[in-house]
Amino acid sequence: MKRHFSCILLIAAGTMLAACDPTPSNPPASDTDGHALVLNEGSWGGNNASLSLLNSDNGDITNDWFSQSNGRGMGDVAQDIIVYGTHAYAAVSFSNSLEAIDLATGKSNRIDFGEGQSERFFRPRSIAAANGQLFISCYGSHSVVSIDTLSLLTYPAATGAIRTCTLGNYLPEGLAVAGNRLFVASSWISDENQNYTYDNKVYVIDIDAFSIIDTLTVGLNPQQVVAIDASHVAVNYNGNYGNQPAGCAIIDANTLAVSQTGLGLTAITAANNMLYGYCRQGYGAGSTATYWRLSPSSSERTQIDISVGNPYSISVNPDNGDILVTTDGNYTANGDVMCFSADGTHKWTAEAELLPKKVVFFGK
Repeated sequence: MKRHFSCILLIAAGTMLAACDPTPSNPPASDTDGHALVLNEGSWGGNNASLSLLNSDNGDITNDWFSQSNGRGMGDVAQDIIVYGTHAYAAVSFSNSLEAIDLATGKSNRIDFGEGQSERFFRPRSIAAANGQLFISCYGSHSVVSIDTLSLLTYPAATGAIRTCTLGNYLPEGLAVAGNRLFVASSWISDENQNYTYDNKVYVIDIDAFSIIDTLTVGLNPQQVVAIDASHVAVNYNGNYGNQPAGCAIIDANTLAVSQTGLGLTAITAANNMLYGYCRQGYGAGSTATYWRLSPSSSERTQIDISVGNPYSISVNPDNGDILVTTDGNYTANGDVMCFSADGTHKWTAEAELLPKKVVFFGK
């Protein structure tokens, strides 16, 4: 996958970012510690998305880390974050922006995508990366956009380096790369009068041609897409919250065959060639959840003994297999990050901020 090319791009990108402000701010404490970032979604219209720095070994957490490092907030409704090379990239949907965060310093370069629906990056939703490229699903412009990490830093001057795959009247959600293909979930579809109904498709985009080569039916209202390994992609779907149930499908990235797991996984993640997720029933104080680990190659599934009834996300530390579950704080208070060993033994709990949506890991 031309990893040498992506490394060159990202080293150069890191140099450009550092040139803006070379002074470190709240760097990770030690190269021997495991580090993670917690993306806190914030409330819709609250302009209070945030980022926390987490020691994934012991749960020490620095909340409001992004603001401390940059002297400003992130904006309105953080949707996704990935770590790629020397930076983390976070999509902030209603602020219509992307944050390129230097992992060594916490300093971020904010890329403002403009305000109109004519903008190709309108309402960025989810992010994936490969071959020095970022792939961003854009809700408002019904498209997936590709831009290399160097051109991103000079947007909009580098518009010639941007590729767009328009999805017509479809609203893209999660996306992931496997092989030389991009798999994009479509949760909604609109008619000519802008009336929206649930979609049930995953669109397969050839990365080189950057065009749709196939359409796969997976289940109603697909949400997250994660690459489990080089040959398998998982997508969960929420159904219609009524007579069409939630579920989770696995796609063979080579043959494009779709198989069902038989589990209604509300949220999913992947690490070390395994799929993880939870099935949540209900919301509020009486909600319950069961937690699962699945192998795409053998179809073997294991229920994990974790007792967190109000999860908001799940992540797995690839270095040691720890499972991190965030909680929803009843959508009004700060949520927690709770760490469990691979067998479900509780290790530590840290209080994050409002609606901790995703945890990503870097450094050791």
